[in-house]
Amino acid sequence: MPPTRAAKSASNKSPEESEAKEGMLMSTATTPSTPVDADVLAAEISKTVVDKISTMMENKFDELSLSLKNISAQLELNSQWISDTENCISTAEDSLSGMETKMADMETKVNILTEKCLDLEGRSRRDNIVILNLKEGTEGREPVKFLEGWLPTLLSIQTKQGKIKIDRAHRSIGLSRPNHPRAMIIKVHNPVDKIRILTAAKDNGPLTYDGQIIHIRQDLATGVKEMRRAFNGVCQKLIQKNMRFYMQCTLRTRTHKELKYTKLFASASIHIKIFSVLNRARLAQILRIISSFSITILSAQLCSIIHTILSSAFCTLP
Repeated sequence: MPPTRAAKSASNKSPEESEAKEGMLMSTATTPSTPVDADVLAAEISKTVVDKISTMMENKFDELSLSLKNISAQLELNSQWISDTENCISTAEDSLSGMETKMADMETKVNILTEKCLDLEGRSRRDNIVILNLKEGTEGREPVKFLEGWLPTLLSIQTKQGKIKIDRAHRSIGLSRPNHPRAMIIKVHNPVDKIRILTAAKDNGPLTYDGQIIHIRQDLATGVKEMRRAFNGVCQKLIQKNMRFYMQCTLRTRTHKELKYTKLFASASIHIKIFSVLNRARLAQILRIISSFSITILSAQLCSIIHTILSSAFCTLP
């Protein structure tokens, strides 16, 4: 009789599997069967899961609470810093508002003092003349004595004793250079003699001495020279129109022998603007005007007022 299917399958199993199956059968036979309650098992599983989740959530909440405490402390510190900064800014703004007023007052005082210093410097140089391009060493060791007799001879000036009284004479500050002699600054004792020297230098020019062309000028302060340079454009326009003019030491530009109209100009820019704005018919009359302006530095508001007055005045010229 052929072997059955169960016998074939049993014969095909390995010895290890057979032993494991027999052990399971024996343990089942010895262990008594107990009924399993599904609700109890589910409750135990739920409790275990809930406990683990609770523990995990507590740990996370502890970490989150610690982070929030740190952030809160940092925010309080930042708030304190911001409050201190606002107080400092407010104090600085209050101080700056007071300082701006003081600065404006100081600026006004500085401008006034600058004008006074410039005026005093100009007055102190009133009797000074400058000789340019005079060779170094020509005056010798006694420049005053040399110049007292040299100036009347050079300029053909008649004096009682053949001399012009000079208080002081010296070269300008700087190192001497052979090809670029320093200017000779002279303090003339009598203002009348200074005027005679400048007039004779203009009438007898060009002056030469020892093969060099000599120039004699009024000694002016640096600030006055800068103000005179601002009128270079005005001077060029007068030269182009063949108008004879001269610049006074008090910064007054006058045309020669044309004194019918006299107008005040606050600055060179206003003078130049009038040249460019007015038509050619009135320009012929304007060129005959004496344009004079004060050495005092005028404020912007006053310049605007003067400009308005001048514009209306020039438009009504006959």
